[in-house]
Amino acid sequence: MKKRTVWNVLLVLLFATTMGCATLESAGHKYVMRGSVLDVSDGTAYLCLGTEQGAKVGQEFTVNRYIRTFTSPKGQQPAYKIETVGRVKITNTESHMATAKILTGDVKENDIVDLNP
Repeated sequence: MKKRTVWNVLLVLLFATTMGCATLESAGHKYVMRGSVLDVSDGTAYLCLGTEQGAKVGQEFTVNRYIRTFTSPKGQQPAYKIETVGRVKITNTESHMATAKILTGDVKENDIVDLNP
């Protein structure tokens, strides 16, 4: 009887952990990656921003880069400055991704689209 109870508890914990990971993955996409420049090629930026987030063809956005200003000592948060590096215009959208023409600047992978056009 004890063995069965222990196994049941372990299964419940495993299930709960798995569900937590799935939730964190979707939260990461929704909050962490949202607006990220995934790739840049031949004057086109591929964005983690799509129709499900309200993106529409023709929208223009400012692109920012977050630059660490110092390496923090243990226990302190690092400081960053935000540098505007360009501007893009959406040319195609899908549910979670958009293609954008780089209008100005030096847009690179991992830059962030300012979602306030």
